[in-house]
Amino acid sequence: MKVQICIFLFVLILALGCNKSTNVDVLLDGHYTGVLVITNSAKSVPETRPISISLRDGKFDITPGANANLKPLSGKGSYTFKNGIGYFDDEGAWTADFDWNMILNGEYDIRSSGVDLTLRKRFDKKADFSPATSYATIDYEYILKRSN
Repeated sequence: MKVQICIFLFVLILALGCNKSTNVDVLLDGHYTGVLVITNSAKSVPETRPISISLRDGKFDITPGANANLKPLSGKGSYTFKNGIGYFDDEGAWTADFDWNMILNGEYDIRSSGVDLTLRKRFDKKADFSPATSYATIDYEYILKRSN
């Protein structure tokens, strides 16, 4: 019985020790291509937009995807990274005729494997909902792959 318990504990420790973390300690410079996925809980199909982002020395630059007639067309600015959270600051001046949450600006949870990069927009949680408030949620997530 002791042998079985020892084997079980060994296998458990080995299994827990082999999990590879998806958190990154550094955001790798490079060119990333992928999509911005906008998920609305009130709609059954998420909206996707092609996107390319270059990250270099604390600066980002977004180039338009294949559907260049959609806003925002581009963007650029600076970013910092700490404890799995990216802080992006867009420098652009934008018109008011589109959803500004699509601009790479604000706080993002970051997951990366070195090649794959996911940026998920963070929003402040609100505890007080008035009866007139919509309970639909919208998520903005960049799903990218490093190309160099």
